[in-house]
Amino acid sequence: MTTTRVPVSTVPAPPSDVELRGHAERTGLPTVDDELRLLEVVLDAARKERPTVWNALEAQSELVKLRDALVDEKLAEDRASLLEQMDRVARLVDQQTKIADAPLDIASPYFGHMRLIDDDDNRRDILIGKRTWVKDGIRIVDWRNAPISKVFYQKQEGDDFDIVIADKDLGGEVAMRRTVSIRDGRLERVTAREAIYARSPTGWLVHDQGPALAGGLGSAARPDRIAKAVPGDRGRGEFGTQGDGTGVRSDKFLREIASLLDPDQFRLITEPVPLVSGGKSGASSSRAAPILAIQGSAGSGKTTVALHRVAWLNFQDPSRFAPSRALIVLFSPALASYIAKVLPALGVEGVQVRIYEEWAVEMRRRLFPRLPWDVATDTPAVVTRFKLHSGLLAMLEEGMIAFPELGPQALFEELFTNLDWITRGVARHAKGQFSEGQVRQIHRWCSDRHFVRADGGGHHEDDEPNLDPEDDAILLFLHQSIKGPLQGKKGVPIRYTQLVVDEAQDLSPIELRVLLDTVEPSGAVTLAGDVAQRVLELNDFKDWNEVLRALGREDVVVSPLRISYRSTGPIMRLAFDVLGPLAPVDPAEVPRTGVPPELYRFRSRGEMLTFVADALKRLEKREPQASVALLASREWQCDEAWSVLSRAELKRLNRVRDHEFAFAPGVEIALVRDAKGLEFDYVILLDVDAESYSDSEMARHLLHVGVTRAAHQLWLTSVGTPSPLLPSWLGAVTI
Repeated sequence: MTTTRVPVSTVPAPPSDVELRGHAERTGLPTVDDELRLLEVVLDAARKERPTVWNALEAQSELVKLRDALVDEKLAEDRASLLEQMDRVARLVDQQTKIADAPLDIASPYFGHMRLIDDDDNRRDILIGKRTWVKDGIRIVDWRNAPISKVFYQKQEGDDFDIVIADKDLGGEVAMRRTVSIRDGRLERVTAREAIYARSPTGWLVHDQGPALAGGLGSAARPDRIAKAVPGDRGRGEFGTQGDGTGVRSDKFLREIASLLDPDQFRLITEPVPLVSGGKSGASSSRAAPILAIQGSAGSGKTTVALHRVAWLNFQDPSRFAPSRALIVLFSPALASYIAKVLPALGVEGVQVRIYEEWAVEMRRRLFPRLPWDVATDTPAVVTRFKLHSGLLAMLEEGMIAFPELGPQALFEELFTNLDWITRGVARHAKGQFSEGQVRQIHRWCSDRHFVRADGGGHHEDDEPNLDPEDDAILLFLHQSIKGPLQGKKGVPIRYTQLVVDEAQDLSPIELRVLLDTVEPSGAVTLAGDVAQRVLELNDFKDWNEVLRALGREDVVVSPLRISYRSTGPIMRLAFDVLGPLAPVDPAEVPRTGVPPELYRFRSRGEMLTFVADALKRLEKREPQASVALLASREWQCDEAWSVLSRAELKRLNRVRDHEFAFAPGVEIALVRDAKGLEFDYVILLDVDAESYSDSEMARHLLHVGVTRAAHQLWLTSVGTPSPLLPSWLGAVTI
């Protein structure tokens, strides 16, 4: 991929207040000039006083006439015709009013431009934006408005298309298709078939066309980034691959990502939701809400698809899929904070974005107020594994049959102190996965906790009544199964019409079941996850099909996302290699190229952190807008890095605590597990040694997560023996 510079040949570009100076800028690049002229036309039209599209008084008069005619009409078929006319007029008024009331966002009016030539040689230029806007021959179409938007997302320049609009067939050719980035009313980038054009401080850069970025929470957060690595003249030992910094921007939040959706992502977003009515809401019911299950590697666009599906469904049927009846559940607080800031940009406000643990605790405390509020922090691993096991669902259902007279809380206390129930259930539903001694240990722990709760405390002063963290899901499931739906603050049954679970692989089957049972049968469920990114060792989510079977949803077909856009090819090669036997049989395609990851070995921790500090200071001067993550597997490693680097006079250094990422240029020091779901321009993995990343399944998953946080460049450091998970081709440089 090559880059050339074309100076801007006229006066400076429009200022940030988007005051347009007519024909102020021309570049000599036909594609760019074409888009600049188009943007001027759109902005000029937007600034004109908008005439009323539909006279409200005339509309009301027409509706009154139709109503009066309906009263006088006797024939059934004529009454039906009048009702249809009234409905059509009412819908037209509503649509036109929305268009009239919604002014065009002149800071970023659209992000896509396509030219269609139909079979009769008629030419149509259509712009794709966040909402529909029509004026003076300009037509901006809402990206959610199928079928015309399907042409933009599913076809490329030169492709034939065939769609149905208003019961009429329309066919022809996509003569031109471009994506554009417009900020503060100024054209910043054009991605065309022949090249990528990007504005820089010194002119327009022209890049040979490369693979386009699309999807993935992190990559979607930088849609204006050009999909390439600028190698420059720096070799090993130098951090930063983006040359003049045009590949990064200061705002690390999600911007306009709808322009980046690929055909597979768009197909999943717009998957129809059939109407299902009647029956009890429940994950295993034949009348349960349909599930869209998405498996995708890091950076493949799982979160992008899930969020856009929320927006698309709401747009298609606002009353059925109202934001107030939608719930997005995540495992990562950092990702939840990020998504809460993203949703308004998609035109969806009022959606609940919750961490599963917090949501479950709140529900359990409301429905079981007499149980202790405190949660145990010393639960034995074998007990946690048992309570998260997929077989527990079937065991609990058998327990309800065996003790039909007991309510949820009484049944909970009965079952987990019943050695016979535990022994028989393990033998039937978790054969060979718990030894006889482990079964006794599970029973002893649960019985001890029961009596501490019953007595109001234990024999020791610090032995307070509490529950295991996993008990929340168990109690909620029993409540749903015995008493009915969960309830809100005022006792109103909770019935969501949209549920999104991101990073689903970090929830157990019983936790997923509780969430699924909160959804109306006529609702929609999106589960997105990647089994390669599991970070909870004891969670029983190793295979999508096994989990769906435990949920009684064998009918669900898992939809894969097969392209990974976030990281470069060399980074993803390492990411898959560290998984070893856990790597997917059919790994994702990776279209981006870049510099290979580098491993540096040091004799002491002081040398390692000094080396890192020097590299970061140089990077800060070259690329002040870059985001960098220093990730470690243990808290003390993060604390030590902070202690040293805080004295290095880096301008923006953040020690992430309580998942408070800055989402801004600078350096973030954090645990690998806390950064899951996020993306950074550059990543340095600290202490990738045999002690921190041993040869275990969880270490493989954790290292995979750390590696895949990097978009452009990845360094790994080690003091002592490097991790055995690292492949031999990586090599090492001893400093």
